[in-house]
Amino acid sequence: MDLMTLDKWIPFRNESAGVRYRLFAFPHAAGNAAIYRPLRSLMPPDIDLCPVELPGRAARVNELPLSSMNSLMERLNHVLQPLMTVPFGFFGHSVGAWTAFEAARQLRAVDGRSAVHLFVSGRNSPKRASVCSSQARLPLSNEDLLSILLRFGGTPSEILQRPELMAVLLPALRADLALIEGYSVEPGHRIACGITAFGGSDDVSHSGLLQSWDDFTLAKFRSCIFRGGHFYFSCAAGALAREIVKDMRASASMHAATAG
Repeated sequence: MDLMTLDKWIPFRNESAGVRYRLFAFPHAAGNAAIYRPLRSLMPPDIDLCPVELPGRAARVNELPLSSMNSLMERLNHVLQPLMTVPFGFFGHSVGAWTAFEAARQLRAVDGRSAVHLFVSGRNSPKRASVCSSQARLPLSNEDLLSILLRFGGTPSEILQRPELMAVLLPALRADLALIEGYSVEPGHRIACGITAFGGSDDVSHSGLLQSWDDFTLAKFRSCIFRGGHFYFSCAAGALAREIVKDMRASASMHAATAG
């Protein structure tokens, strides 16, 4: 793995000897790695939160965004392994929650270790994906995509009002929605690590369905609701960081004890 490739995919990371755990974070649809910088800054020195920069956004805006989950996992399998030398987990918000689940399901360190914990945020489990994906859907128009952005919020008005910026944002959004449109999970499949599901109390689209993630783990599950909407963590970053640290350390210790 060359350094330039790693810099593209994981632009914010800490490779010092003091890092004991690493958490890879996937953004919401059309989101970029920078949205996690505030949360990253709240992590203690032993936990390196590494936002993943997907093709088609930020510094990678000239690259074609990926719309296939399998293709994305194949790329990530090579990219992330150099950083999987310590116990690792995955975090994903909204559409990124399903990406994080698939990463926890598929990706392994060179020595075969899997994720010690999965954190999902702002989205229900993918158990209904196979039902949805069996129904052919018309391609989303730019107007459809704009209404999605408006419904969930989180996109600054200065971006929504500038056509040249929207022309950059919409292809990434369309690709991310296609990524989960064709995604399904085998009936009864569960991952070995624990799952923590986060949500905002005012996020009516998904907060009430977080409990459905309990059916996707063989280990412990818990949910945690914060005040706020779909992007609750913009105001609850400190509390969210504390919950992540608590579960990440506990799960890593448990895995170490089991391995020993």
